[in-house]
Amino acid sequence: MFDQINTCEYIFLDLLTEPNENSLRVVIEEARASGPVTTLDFGGDHKIQGVRAIETTYVCASFEIVWPTYIAYAVRNESYVSMDETEKWNGRLFCIYTKSHFLDFVHKSTFAREDFLGPMRHWGIKCLNHIIDVISVEEPKIFQQTKSAILCK
Repeated sequence: MFDQINTCEYIFLDLLTEPNENSLRVVIEEARASGPVTTLDFGGDHKIQGVRAIETTYVCASFEIVWPTYIAYAVRNESYVSMDETEKWNGRLFCIYTKSHFLDFVHKSTFAREDFLGPMRHWGIKCLNHIIDVISVEEPKIFQQTKSAILCK
């Protein structure tokens, strides 16, 4: 499912919750550019031509990602996230980091250590509007949901 999420054109965060204490459940929905091509007019000479809405439709997939336990997670507003070429990861929308500032932060701000818990991994989910970072020693369980199982946007 990791590869299937990464083949999506875009994804939106639909739900983030802790179903049990210190477990994390994230539901993301595939989105695609759709509808008529339009021009965004910001007033004056400020226009962007050739844009389309990015929407979730009945043909889009939905994925539930569950970490049974986590060490830390964070949600950032995508508008304020900067890229840093010193970070290393695999994946496009659902990433596994081998080097990241968030992983450094967790090492410095907690007593979680690999010799105590096992190898810590950093997963990143790059949604439109939200970036989700999760550090856990457990692999997430990933389920594809059908549209009948969720409310379509």
